[in-house]
Amino acid sequence: MSSPVMLTNGAREGDVPPHRDVKNHMLFEVSTEAANRGPLNRASAAVEVEPLTPSNPELAQSIANMRDRGIGLLYGRWLIEGAPRILLIETQTGYRFLDEWKADLWNAAGIPIPPEDGETNEAVVFGYLVTWFLGEVCHSFPWQIGRNA
Repeated sequence: MSSPVMLTNGAREGDVPPHRDVKNHMLFEVSTEAANRGPLNRASAAVEVEPLTPSNPELAQSIANMRDRGIGLLYGRWLIEGAPRILLIETQTGYRFLDEWKADLWNAAGIPIPPEDGETNEAVVFGYLVTWFLGEVCHSFPWQIGRNA
């Protein structure tokens, strides 16, 4: 008798897939700028974003996990037509990891980044923070991770 095959989301081969709630889905649109203002600017956000606590407990936990590690995040209602929810990342709070992330890019892909290249440094920090956040979300929502084919 063979052992059951464990899939990446912890399910066993032959398990019935979990129910997906398509009416209460989450969509992440990633952008380096919100309203062409750049990363989180607390002064402009104070008048453009109404802070909220996410109603989804897994999303709230993902945000709390990053805040606990010193990453500045602001979740709320963007005060524009349609009032979409927005998550702003304070990239300056991630700069303490910049050297580690630049070394990772060098070791993985041979991409050099000069220390004085501010735009590239900002892109590296933003990219890794977004990746970190999405990793937190995927950890909180294991049912959304695809099954191995």
